[in-house]
Amino acid sequence: MTQQKEAAVPEIRVSLKRDIGWFGSFSMGYADVGADIYVALGLVAAYAAGWAPFAFLIAAVTYIATGLAYAELATAYPYAGGAQVYSMKAINDFAGFTAGWLVMLDYTVCTALFSIATTGYLSFFLPWLATTTLTLTVLGVVLSFSMTGVVSFLLVIFLMAINTIGIKESSNLNMTMVALNLFVLSSIMIIGLLFSFNLQLFQIQIQVVGSPETFPHISYLWGGNPSSQNFLYAVTLAMSSFIGIESIAQAAEETKRPDRTIPRATKLSVIAVLVFAVGLAFISLGIITWEFLGASLDAPISALASSIGTIGLYMVPIVAFTGFAICLVSSNTGIIGVSRVVFSMSHFGLLPKWFSKVNPKTRTPVRTILVFGSIGALMALIGQLDWVADLYNFGALLSYLLVNISLIILRQTDRETHRSWKVPFNLKIGYHGKKYIIPIPNLIGIVACFSIWLLVVLFHPMGRLLGLTWTSVGMLVYFVYRRKRGLPFFSKEIGQTIKPAAYKINAVVFVRPEERESIVVSIAESIDTSMRLTLQSMVVTDQWDMPLSAAIEYKESILEDLRPMAKELERYGFETKVNVVIGPLEKTVKDIVTSSDVDFAILVRRKVSKKRAFERDNLSTVISHSAPGKLMVLRRTISK
Repeated sequence: MTQQKEAAVPEIRVSLKRDIGWFGSFSMGYADVGADIYVALGLVAAYAAGWAPFAFLIAAVTYIATGLAYAELATAYPYAGGAQVYSMKAINDFAGFTAGWLVMLDYTVCTALFSIATTGYLSFFLPWLATTTLTLTVLGVVLSFSMTGVVSFLLVIFLMAINTIGIKESSNLNMTMVALNLFVLSSIMIIGLLFSFNLQLFQIQIQVVGSPETFPHISYLWGGNPSSQNFLYAVTLAMSSFIGIESIAQAAEETKRPDRTIPRATKLSVIAVLVFAVGLAFISLGIITWEFLGASLDAPISALASSIGTIGLYMVPIVAFTGFAICLVSSNTGIIGVSRVVFSMSHFGLLPKWFSKVNPKTRTPVRTILVFGSIGALMALIGQLDWVADLYNFGALLSYLLVNISLIILRQTDRETHRSWKVPFNLKIGYHGKKYIIPIPNLIGIVACFSIWLLVVLFHPMGRLLGLTWTSVGMLVYFVYRRKRGLPFFSKEIGQTIKPAAYKINAVVFVRPEERESIVVSIAESIDTSMRLTLQSMVVTDQWDMPLSAAIEYKESILEDLRPMAKELERYGFETKVNVVIGPLEKTVKDIVTSSDVDFAILVRRKVSKKRAFERDNLSTVISHSAPGKLMVLRRTISK
């Protein structure tokens, strides 16, 4: 009996705490991406030569398209998990697991890689870190660790502790460091452009398309001059500068007002990263040679700053500290990201429920932070991560591909969901009587993501091996766990449980044929775009002495007047259509407002004569009696 009672007690799920504002959300996205330029600038220059800026621009196509997709999807489905949630909803559970599994390792590698980079910048102030080795004897076994690895390990432990305390504390760390980074990089760009930029040097270097050298670690596809292939290889490396935009979506459940905050933060992050990645690449070509920049792999930003005359020499320590700060934040974002994506996968039943437990006091996913943070710490302690770097692009590009595909699918299959922001520039296609809306940026994003992923597979032998191995292991884990739960491999069962933040509300706006002045501004200022509008007019046969042929002709005239209003409302973000019916007033209005497809009936009042007011009140009375609770009245005054 006791056991039965205990089993019947429902488990109380503790939710994550909403503590992140717009700048915290922006900082999370920028920190994970912005730190990459501190390494990628030199790395891309080493292979792309003078065309390094163009390598960044090509890779940026995937970043822009995917960033816009996240901005729309995260407002519609504000759950921790990002790509995994959208893929489950749009395609099936297996696609969701695949997206989550691919970014899981990316975040873990990010945690380790940038903790090591943090220690590298710290060694500018403490040079002994780069040369000291710590030796321990454990049970007769001698273990040696570089001090860089030890400090990196301790940094990850420190970040785990902050994340365990709460997301607010972690977000505050991000915001402080990101603000410093924005100031320093802006200073380098402005001072470098004003005092050290050499247009002649820039013109000479911009003509060099790819390094002429042959590199043993690249799988060249054809013989002869390797320059063009080195440039393509550089594009795959430039992509690493744009990985991390999903961090904003990962924290959607902890973001204040996600419907407004996430699109704003995402767009700002995209702009900031593009300005610094592409801008620094262009400016550097007019200050130092691409060979020197490519040789400065450990600290390309410091090399650039030191070349800006006397002022630059004073900036180097500041740049070193900023590199330390932003890399620390990026490592921190890795912990936030992996803990949230695993938490989400567990919550939706793709991984064991043990990972979805939230600490009731701190309201953070402590278990996932400790488990995957510890894995990142151990990887940092070993310190040999060169062979894992290729995985960074392999997994991220496939998950971004799934995000862009998911957005296009959900635009067609989940039209009832309200989206507070939508990707612009849509292609409207009619096929077999159905209307399809395809966002052009995401169509381009699909092609770009797949193309660059294909380049990763072709040019990176280690990425090809490790990426396919990690994906295969994930499939095995998924198969075993689904079989254990008795669920089919490609089911959409779990994905169908994902509910949007808000649904579209169907509202009919009554527009009298004798009162067709513009009501667009009144509607736009008074109601939200979550309402799907029908501009409704009537040709009232029981009040007007009009033959049927004249009524039909008059109906067409009214439709012509309503269509421009509908188009104007669409520019405000409303989904709008027009309709005119012929019939007796009371019956026609009753049929319209009692329909299950109508949630609200809207009347727009204005100052009119007593007779007109009586007619308007008559319409209000019919609606109130026919569908109590559906009437909504907007007030406006038209000056004459």
